[in-house]
Amino acid sequence: MPDDLMESDKIKNDRGVIAENYHELQSIGAIEAARASMTVPGATPEALLIGLYQSSEIAMYNVADLLTRAGADLASGDVDACAIKLLWTRSFHRLLVRLSGDALRISSDWSATAPRWPLQDTPAFAEFTTALESFDGSLAELVDRGELDVRTAISEASLTDSAYTILHCVRVVNHDARVWATNLARAVHPQPAEALEAALASSHLRHAVHEHHLVGDTYFTQFRALHQIPELLVREINDRLELATKALRDGDDARALELLDGAASLYPAIEASLPPIVDNLSTFDYHQIRENLGMTSGSHSVAMRFHLFTDLYEQFAQQVMALEDAAPDGSGVARLRRHVADLRVFIFSWRDMHLHLPRNNLGGTQTKSLTGAPDAVRTVQKMRDSAASADPTRSKTRDRPAAVAGPLDGYLDGPKSSDQLLLSITGEVTQANFRDVQERLNFFSQRPSFTRPPRREV
Repeated sequence: MPDDLMESDKIKNDRGVIAENYHELQSIGAIEAARASMTVPGATPEALLIGLYQSSEIAMYNVADLLTRAGADLASGDVDACAIKLLWTRSFHRLLVRLSGDALRISSDWSATAPRWPLQDTPAFAEFTTALESFDGSLAELVDRGELDVRTAISEASLTDSAYTILHCVRVVNHDARVWATNLARAVHPQPAEALEAALASSHLRHAVHEHHLVGDTYFTQFRALHQIPELLVREINDRLELATKALRDGDDARALELLDGAASLYPAIEASLPPIVDNLSTFDYHQIRENLGMTSGSHSVAMRFHLFTDLYEQFAQQVMALEDAAPDGSGVARLRRHVADLRVFIFSWRDMHLHLPRNNLGGTQTKSLTGAPDAVRTVQKMRDSAASADPTRSKTRDRPAAVAGPLDGYLDGPKSSDQLLLSITGEVTQANFRDVQERLNFFSQRPSFTRPPRREV
């Protein structure tokens, strides 16, 4: 990137603004404002539901974006581009199924006569249904013009054919949309007396989704959304984990377990936010947006990387181990121990899944990260393994330590494995495409501004 682009308040390239930090990249300010605007207390069942509904709004805005762009592709006859957007759409629908199912499960604690969630009145749902109707119209026009032979595609084609991929995704997402929309409409409205816009903090959510856009046909908006949803939900988990640890210190095991049960109910939705990126973001598509990510990293997430994965997990686990030592047969100790195990598995499952991103999009052969780490893949692996080695439960867990090599590691790391071939070539391509990043030139010659946040003490 030429030095003359590093001027004014915002640094830009030909696609748009280059993020100054992770907080700006993911619109964390808007996410935090949405949570702060909730009119229900945190660490309550009502807060769990609002968090899931807010996450669903972010997902619906993204489906609307994808469907609008997919319809434009059909109108221009670009079937291949449309197929890619529908693959992304399918993944967002699956995430919505997850979010809606969790909302329905939490709603089971309410009376059957409690008001239900007015999904049809939410801003994102209105935007989604408009985009859906427009896309269906574009598809019908393509069929009417004879440019898409539905019968032949269904009877003779497979997923190697873009036309069939479109049709297959359409019928899958139509069913999934029916499922999640029905689930959300059956789930409870925890604030029936509150105006819907206020209950959802809708203006903040829409701002989070649309604050940053890039020029061209990219998946930057979707990349951000799939980070924003975990950032939103993890704040409820963190508050609950802190309060649960305090409750254990005060001897209130029942309150701690209630808080922990609620926190654990959000793990699946956060886990479900990573596969859409892993499954749909090609190396090429990632490279289209890479420079605009600036000198950021997922490891710069204060709420996840530091508050949850390190500070709160460590203090909670240590408190449970202390209770176990003092009263190993206590009535709540077994459930508390299970919560420690579930949280540990969630954290390391997230770390393992997140490794796909540098592997798929940066590769090996000493490919530097945006923040200047000399080998992006190995750096993330070392972070995971260091966390496993420092795990406060390591001395007591009956599980195989997470840092120990598995039975396939030797082969997959060896010269015969296709894994090494793909890592190597991906690394070569990435280095060639991003000389400034690899050689730390121009914008990337500076040091990242991120500093480790203060420890979140309980």
